[in-house]
Amino acid sequence: MIYIITGTSSGIGKALAQFYLNKGEKVIGISRNNSITDDNFTHVACDLSDKNQLYDIALLDHVSKEDFPVRLINNAGIIGEIKRTHELTLTHYVDMAMVNLVAPQYLCSYVLSTFGFENVDTIVNISSGAAQRPVPSWGSYCATKAAMDIFAETLNEEIKELGKSTKVFNIAPGVVDTEMQVTIRNSGAKNFSSHQNFVDLKENNELRTPQEVAVLLDAFINEEHHDNEGVVFRI
Repeated sequence: MIYIITGTSSGIGKALAQFYLNKGEKVIGISRNNSITDDNFTHVACDLSDKNQLYDIALLDHVSKEDFPVRLINNAGIIGEIKRTHELTLTHYVDMAMVNLVAPQYLCSYVLSTFGFENVDTIVNISSGAAQRPVPSWGSYCATKAAMDIFAETLNEEIKELGKSTKVFNIAPGVVDTEMQVTIRNSGAKNFSSHQNFVDLKENNELRTPQEVAVLLDAFINEEHHDNEGVVFRI
């Protein structure tokens, strides 16, 4: 088994990488920076907001037949500027679309075409409750996460049409104590009407740790799931 995980420089991605390394699994981490040192860890430097770097990504050299099956976890994501729509720039929208939507979609395509359906066991995309409801000042975040949910549902339908067995899950892990939460708390009530709610979650110790999410996510992946359960879940 080999895990390909995006966003391993911090947060959920780093916790997932360390969780699987501790289990003796091989991990390929895709991120701009790296602080993980392990014989079973390979870092692939890539800024997912840069389509040229994404286009040049090459994982085949890091995976051998002995490593199969492959599991892809599209974890990397950004919330961008937390402001109302009329205050946002083109750069904001482009970066949000690239990191939260284009990159994970492309990596799904890349691993399936590179390694074959028979060698890709599971694809997991980290989703969000914000994909299911409008959150003022999070327009692009809500939109990109919602788009990834329908993309995953469509990919799952394609896999079933082809008679393949690769599993696809979009999993919302709840509110997690990551750098994204720091950005949210620093946004201020003027820009974000729900600001105080997130301050309270931190002060009341109601945030999940990335390590807790890694355990829950692994347990979910390894449970048996039936086709009628769908693709989008919360854990």
